[in-house]
Amino acid sequence: MNELKRCLRVFSHSPFKVRLMLINMLCDMINTKPQQDNKPN
Repeated sequence: MNELKRCLRVFSHSPFKVRLMLINMLCDMINTKPQQDNKPN
């Protein structure tokens, strides 16, 4: 939980561009996981 709090604190103090970059990285990670596990329809 401390890791999460630290990440949130850094995130809340980071500039907007950095937030967008982090969100994009997270979205990419989330989007690529199901594609590797599931076969495309």
